[in-house]
Amino acid sequence: MEKVTEQIKSKLDVAAVLKKYIELIPAGKNLKARCPFHQEKTPSFMVSPERQSWRCFGCNRGGDIFSFVQEYERVEFFEALKILAEQAGVDVRRMSPEQQKQFGVLYDVNEAAKLFYTKRLRRTPRMIEYLKERGVKGETAAGFELGAAGGEWDELYLHLTWQGFEPVDVERAGLIARSEKHGTYFDRFRNRVMFPIMNHTGKTVAFTGRILPEFEATEQAGKYVNSPESPIFSKSRILYGYDKSKGFIRETGTALLVEGQMDMIMAWQAGVKNVAAVSGTALTAEHLAVLGRTARRLIFNFDADEAGGRAGERAVGLAAGADFEVAILTLTGAKDIAELTAEKPEALPAAMAEAVPAMEFFMRRYLLPGADISRKKHGVRAVLAKIKGLPSAVEREHWINELARRAGVSTVALAEEMAGVEAARGAGTAMAATTATFLTWGGGVPG
Repeated sequence: MEKVTEQIKSKLDVAAVLKKYIELIPAGKNLKARCPFHQEKTPSFMVSPERQSWRCFGCNRGGDIFSFVQEYERVEFFEALKILAEQAGVDVRRMSPEQQKQFGVLYDVNEAAKLFYTKRLRRTPRMIEYLKERGVKGETAAGFELGAAGGEWDELYLHLTWQGFEPVDVERAGLIARSEKHGTYFDRFRNRVMFPIMNHTGKTVAFTGRILPEFEATEQAGKYVNSPESPIFSKSRILYGYDKSKGFIRETGTALLVEGQMDMIMAWQAGVKNVAAVSGTALTAEHLAVLGRTARRLIFNFDADEAGGRAGERAVGLAAGADFEVAILTLTGAKDIAELTAEKPEALPAAMAEAVPAMEFFMRRYLLPGADISRKKHGVRAVLAKIKGLPSAVEREHWINELARRAGVSTVALAEEMAGVEAARGAGTAMAATTATFLTWGGGVPG
């Protein structure tokens, strides 16, 4: 591996690589930039062509071209190696068989499984019928390479081993599991519509399988089953569909974040291309770091149930605490984006225009007209917790004044009340990022 990395470094200049991601400004014999990993007004990110290295003196990160691509693309080392190897024209497979065995084969086996599932869909009329019932067009299914897992216990296992993959590698990829009782392998996904998950560079790294409705009662696993985490798949880092949409997100400065794969696909089909999905996990700081490089505004939509509201508020707190601009959209006449766009695809862009700032949403939610003093107190405290989580003093003052006006309470009283309120910033520390737009958020399992 050392020889491969050195060969790549000999062919790629650190400044040339980093210029593809950030704007570099000459600074004597070095170059400087605003750090892409934390928010700053004065450039503290330095690149040294002489040492072929970079360092940010603001957040104390640094390294070579490999560490930069890892950090910027939020990928594992071997994936960064492959990205740079392609730029350098270095054949990683030929020169690094052991690393290819440990990491590269996982990409290969997932790619082979994707091709198997897509072919399986073409000869599975019930799966095609289900997708049509959900409003998915044929070209959309083909574009997202949707597939089908049949009902057989070991159909994929037999296919992949027949192609020459070792069972241990197929298991490492999360596509099969081993029976402790019988010692035999069986497919993880059965009787499911298959959604291949791509990393942000477009490589297949995992799957989500949606059980057909008629098997929901008899299948012991959940409605949705995801691949387990692996050396090439971390659900806290990957946004479904981002490999397709990141250019549109960067162009518009807006990211429509939906809850599940079907929501993302249907939004895309409706013409909203600046969309990505969080699936199988809550919103994370890593997700925000990815989106923060390409967008500047966030919009969420809460499910109507209590669980959806709590999950959405946690996400908003995390995003607002990271200094994202956040707005909320409430859907009417549909439970989620997939349902809305299946019936009225033209309604989504119009609905996005109706999103309101998060603080406006919270004031409408918690400041109930005619509430008694007890409910008024709790409502004011709830909004104060949201305001306290805002990193900008300008925003905090604006919303404090607005809260005082609406609640009929002086700003002095609100300041005293805020002193005892815990900031609602969500889980995790605030991250430096630019602003972004999410649209849909809900709790529970995507439908």
